[in-house]
Amino acid sequence: MTKQIKYLKQIVPHLEEKYGKEQTQKIITKALSRYDEIIFENKDEPKEHYMHTRQRIYPAIAVFDTMISEGINRQEVADFLVDYYKWRASGLEPMIKTLFKIPGLYKLVPKVFYNMTQKSFGPQMGFQSKDKYLSNTEMRFNMVKCPYFEKCKQYGCPEIVKGFCDADDICYGHMHPKLSWDRTKTLGYGDDVCDFGIHIKEC
Repeated sequence: MTKQIKYLKQIVPHLEEKYGKEQTQKIITKALSRYDEIIFENKDEPKEHYMHTRQRIYPAIAVFDTMISEGINRQEVADFLVDYYKWRASGLEPMIKTLFKIPGLYKLVPKVFYNMTQKSFGPQMGFQSKDKYLSNTEMRFNMVKCPYFEKCKQYGCPEIVKGFCDADDICYGHMHPKLSWDRTKTLGYGDDVCDFGIHIKEC
């Protein structure tokens, strides 16, 4: 199962470093069982949601619940999982920067990012956005519904959503010197929207 769920597979060495192999094995075993329970409880959700829920959200909730059940302090668990997801994102940052060494590629980002988010983070995936805007040099929209926030709130662990929010900042915050990552608010940090925005800076 851990081979199929990247989140759980990659978290093992981080757990072992902090809690040792024996407790890590207990956590992973129980987390897999909890993951299966959450899957069953959401068995009727559209398959389009799976790339977010089953690969990212539900594994995080399962580990959170399991670590709490093992007697680990709630704040410690939240901090651990937020840091873990930031670590996962940090592996993508250099790849993105390398990609943008291609001359002129940054100029396509507003349109490509806008289209990508509407496809992979659109209504069919459980997200809702408004106030959409796209030009040759800028894109922006406000995300008003996010399954990362909704599901974690439903399962009583809204504090771990910050890790998913921070991952965006790590991946997209420094893509290219001529690109500005303009998001200032997120649902995960208690704001009313996630105000996504990217614009090309003037030379």
